Amino acid sequence: MNDITHQINYGNTNIYNINEKDAKVINDERSFKTNDKYDEILNGEMINSKIKTYEIMNKSDNNIKIVYSYTIHDSKNQMNLYNELISINITVDKNNNYNLTKKIKNLPFFRYGHFLCLTKNDCILSIGGTDGKTNYAIVEKYCEKNKRWKQINLMHFARSNFCGICTENNDIFVLGGEGNEKNILKSVEYYDSTINAWRSLPPLNCVRHSASAIIYQDTIFIIGGKDGIGNYGKVHKSVETLNINQKNKKWEMFKSLKQSRLGLATIVFKDKIYAIGGSTGIKDLKSVEIYDFKIGKWIEGPSLNYARSNFVVFMWNNCLVVYGGINNNKEGHSNNAEIFDEMKQKWVLLNETMDT
Repeated sequence: MNDITHQINYGNTNIYNINEKDAKVINDERSFKTNDKYDEILNGEMINSKIKTYEIMNKSDNNIKIVYSYTIHDSKNQMNLYNELISINITVDKNNNYNLTKKIKNLPFFRYGHFLCLTKNDCILSIGGTDGKTNYAIVEKYCEKNKRWKQINLMHFARSNFCGICTENNDIFVLGGEGNEKNILKSVEYYDSTINAWRSLPPLNCVRHSASAIIYQDTIFIIGGKDGIGNYGKVHKSVETLNINQKNKKWEMFKSLKQSRLGLATIVFKDKIYAIGGSTGIKDLKSVEIYDFKIGKWIEGPSLNYARSNFVVFMWNNCLVVYGGINNNKEGHSNNAEIFDEMKQKWVLLNETMDT
């Protein structure tokens, strides 16, 4: 039976700039083989197709770089782990068809359920995650120059399948997730880039993993997720907010989604929050909800062509693009992309080619 991880995106930020100075190195550098296989049981369930994705925001000219992480069980029920750095180029031809060219570089790594960030100088940060037995609090950095992961810091709590946000002023927020005692977390912490250290924030009102988080006008929104492991617990439609500038910070309940969702993608587009796809815990979704601050409620948006969860959403040329994810209803692992045609109010599939 499939068990779905969460998606992480970085709101409406364009580029994440990590502090150029590394924090104190805790352990020696380590290197790992690409695509190590794991024959593991996660949360008491064997996973057939388990994918975790990230929107990463480095842009140069028309190219967008994302880090895309997923695991798939093969015919022998062995888990194959993939972490990919993908360079995406989108063009429009004379017939107004959208075309996507991508170049994929495989990265060595040994965990999943982790949080990935692509730095301004094209290094990659990995935070937390699990090897299928133990959750980790470590923060590691990978640079193409030495092709190794170097541990640079530790979070306060070990966690996997949490959601997070990277901000333009070099801070990282991590929220909820799964702990080492098979418990779901409500703890929140952030990386203060000015001192290269993690600080605690007030806990969430609800425990949740596989949620999605964004930041908009100095307020963090955490949306959806689930409060139990495996087949246990409920999928949230609730939303919580935290104003990071308030002196006495406290999470407040916000207007709930119409549909319960985990593994959804969220992004701020033209001062509206888009909650896209995800899963009910039973089936994947193609529906979209939009929070319009002017009218103060969630409204139904144009649906995707394909139901998907645990995928990437990013901005290209002032348009929304979704990429990848899983569809347990039909196709399983999906690498296709859709772009939102705002004028026609519909999602359009992109023609894809591989740049070798």
